[in-house]
Amino acid sequence: MTEAFPADPIAKRKLLLERVEAIAPTLRASGPKSEELGTLAPEAVQALRDNGLFKLKLCAELGGAEADPLTEMLVLERIAYHDFTSGWCTMVGATSIAGLGGFLTPAGLSQVFKNGEVPTASISVFPAGRATPEGEGYRVSGRWRFNSGIRHAEWVIGGSLIEGSDKGGKPQAILVVMPKTAVTLHDNWGGATGLRGTGSGDCSVDKLYVPRELTFAWDLLDPKPLRGGPGYRMPPFAYVAKEHGSVALGAARRALDELIAIATTTRGTFRASKLDERQVVHRFIGEADLKLRSARALMHERYAALYDKVVAGQPVDAGDIAEVRAIAVYATDLAVWAATQTYHFAGNTGLHHPHVLGRLLRDLNTAGLHQVMSDTAYENHGKVRLGLPADPMA
Repeated sequence: MTEAFPADPIAKRKLLLERVEAIAPTLRASGPKSEELGTLAPEAVQALRDNGLFKLKLCAELGGAEADPLTEMLVLERIAYHDFTSGWCTMVGATSIAGLGGFLTPAGLSQVFKNGEVPTASISVFPAGRATPEGEGYRVSGRWRFNSGIRHAEWVIGGSLIEGSDKGGKPQAILVVMPKTAVTLHDNWGGATGLRGTGSGDCSVDKLYVPRELTFAWDLLDPKPLRGGPGYRMPPFAYVAKEHGSVALGAARRALDELIAIATTTRGTFRASKLDERQVVHRFIGEADLKLRSARALMHERYAALYDKVVAGQPVDAGDIAEVRAIAVYATDLAVWAATQTYHFAGNTGLHHPHVLGRLLRDLNTAGLHQVMSDTAYENHGKVRLGLPADPMA
């Protein structure tokens, strides 16, 4: 779809959510196939791309939706509800494209967004690469892990440290942008326990020349985008935390709904009563529903306040970052708990591959590992509550 997104945020949100629901059958059907292929199924990629969902966070100037935080959270949550793999890949792909659109110079944009077309991309922020200055660019070597969506990406973004830039004791980090055709893909994700369908394998380059216009800095505390609205001024850890929390909550809600369907429509062969007649199931469903709704409301509330802050031109401080990261980790931890419990209560129904509850159990537990370390996030938030300084980069 090539039409411009509505400028009105409510109309834009409605359009995006309608597009998600329109492709829901495709996304749901793609889940087992993605897991089998070890990468997001082509029909899911096509549906997401055709409906502009990879452009969820891209600045409007380049044809993106540039969604506000609430719209972004609602859209990603709903995609993940239908298929967690699709939600995860949209999350990563949308951030990758948003970073390219917001921070590349005009010279870089002309190479990546050729003829105004919006490409697909993947990103691995950890600075596993080393960039040696050479001429008007860098000679880059490195190997990056967890490149979700790289199999359907056209461009790859990898965090790198500039060699010789550590005179002040801290080397400068940049993100290098490489065409996927220039990187080596390592097929080391097929045996992953969960999120197998995201194709999050390693990629590497050895002494690849990257011109300076295909690099950019995304400061961890004070980002300075070249285009785009206030959302781009959120520090990156705050910018992406809401994505992790939203896709986790969407997947957990799907797991809970699947259990409700099982409880109300099936009866076990050796069970004296249906699940919906057992009080322990009543309690779990009630408790899980309230916890998921509470975490969702908290995340939406705090991101609304954070967005108001950046719109007003106020700086986002370490306490803000620590809080929203902790909320996102809590939402993910809660989603893991809910998926694990629904799998237990479903019994034999969810046991056999490729039932969605088994896939959600594996995927959400893997997402919990991939998310920032829980202890660090909670500890930082605890420091803030105690009036102590937080480390936003911990």
